[in-house]
Amino acid sequence: MQAQAATLVIVGAGGHGRVVADAALAQQRWARVVATDRNPARSVGQLLPGVPLLPFDEAAALTGAHVHIAIGAADAREREARLFGDRLATVIHPRASVSAASTIEAGCFVAAQSVVAPGARLGMGVIVNHGAVVDHDVEVGAFSHVAPLSALGGGVVVGRGVLVGAGAAVLPLRRLADGVVLGAGAVVRVDLVEPGIYAGVPAQRVR
Repeated sequence: MQAQAATLVIVGAGGHGRVVADAALAQQRWARVVATDRNPARSVGQLLPGVPLLPFDEAAALTGAHVHIAIGAADAREREARLFGDRLATVIHPRASVSAASTIEAGCFVAAQSVVAPGARLGMGVIVNHGAVVDHDVEVGAFSHVAPLSALGGGVVVGRGVLVGAGAAVLPLRRLADGVVLGAGAVVRVDLVEPGIYAGVPAQRVR
């Protein structure tokens, strides 16, 4: 188990960063929550009330602080995560439903009103956004994003760096290859074995 730390540093000062900061404050795990961004213009002021923005180098150098990468793009999230290694912290909103029989790796974010069911496994840096359902025995690969109000049926296997769009549904036992992008509202009825952009009901490759 990761040691406790007094400070959480949120890397990413955009909208997703604000969502993560709100959850971290509600979680009350850290005495201090700060944020930063590699863009100096976004590292001034406050991300939220009570969450000051610090210059990147200053925030990254805070001794013993935990770090959460709050960047939506999977490739950028992975690049930053690799820099911080065992300092990565998972943030789980207290109004999420997370089974004690699930497995969640470092650097994940689980938003309010989402569900992570028994036997589910989230790889490093996964985002489970507001109202999303990760049902029993689902595997979600590292740095994937399960967007708001989407649903992964029991036993689904999601590859690495996948985006499951808002309101999309993947029927039980289906598989999504690494790098799949599933459009909003799409329904997956068969395995998607090649990376690409898929949309529609049923989901079809469009690019």
